[in-house]
Amino acid sequence: MKRNNSGAALIIVLFVVALAATLAVEMSSRMMVLVNKNSILQEHQQAKWYGYAAEALAKQALIQTKKDDDKVVHLKQAWAQEEATFPVDGGTISGKISDLQGCLNLNAFRAKPENGSADKVPEVHGVFLRLLDKLDEEDTLPIENSQDELADALLDWIDEDDNRRPEGAEEDEYLSREIPYLTANHFLASISELRTIKGFNPLIVERLLPYVCIIPGSDLFEINVNTILPEQASLLAALLDTDTGTANQIISEREPEGWTDINKFMSDANEKSGKKLKKDDKQFVINSEYFQLVANTTFADSRFKMTSTMKIKDNKVSILARKFGGDVDE
Repeated sequence: MKRNNSGAALIIVLFVVALAATLAVEMSSRMMVLVNKNSILQEHQQAKWYGYAAEALAKQALIQTKKDDDKVVHLKQAWAQEEATFPVDGGTISGKISDLQGCLNLNAFRAKPENGSADKVPEVHGVFLRLLDKLDEEDTLPIENSQDELADALLDWIDEDDNRRPEGAEEDEYLSREIPYLTANHFLASISELRTIKGFNPLIVERLLPYVCIIPGSDLFEINVNTILPEQASLLAALLDTDTGTANQIISEREPEGWTDINKFMSDANEKSGKKLKKDDKQFVINSEYFQLVANTTFADSRFKMTSTMKIKDNKVSILARKFGGDVDE
């Protein structure tokens, strides 16, 4: 009996030891997972703080630009430098600032027509149609709908009412889809929202990206002629209602520090295009208040991307919107 009891006791001891070893291994594995997870979170948080540091640097660049000259914004100023990467403790910071008034603010579709008539459309509607036409001339647009349908559908999506434009689309169009949804009847929040609007397939959105942008909560329709890039000549052509070649010439002959007088731009544009711009054509300006920063940072093995929309007024910069991760156009 004593031998049997000793054998049973030994088996129990071995079982307890095996169980303890198994629990120890499991606890050790879980602890390693938690340690790694915590380390990754800390690295990501540090990369995020570097993103905020890039934002702070961008603010300073914009404030200094306005202190140096608050009348003109052009592409030779500090804010407009090419993207550069700076080493920091354990990582890197890079960023690029762009002028949101150097592109067509699609939220301008929400602006009230000057005559206030409900059957009229905002001025940007015609500019957008001409831009589509210019892009189609350069390389046929991959559209399933007409250009008028695209412009009217965009206007119907943004405007306050539920009245369908001749070629547009209102709630009945979207509610009849497999996954129904309502029109926004409000400002666009991002470029990616275009993909929810009738006719705006991903290829169309991609073609539009160099020329259009979103200023959050603003129907501002003012284009800074000093910051339109040579590759955006089609946009200037649409604004002036002229051909892209003429617009290209106007941009190429622009002084490095841009026009310091908007009347001089209008004179040059009239001479080149044969048009007669009026002094009350308010869509042309030489100054800007809205900018966008795209910051990319790294720390250890973590990468972080932040897109900040900023407004500078009275030498103070306010953040209108932030987007973390992804691409600007998503």
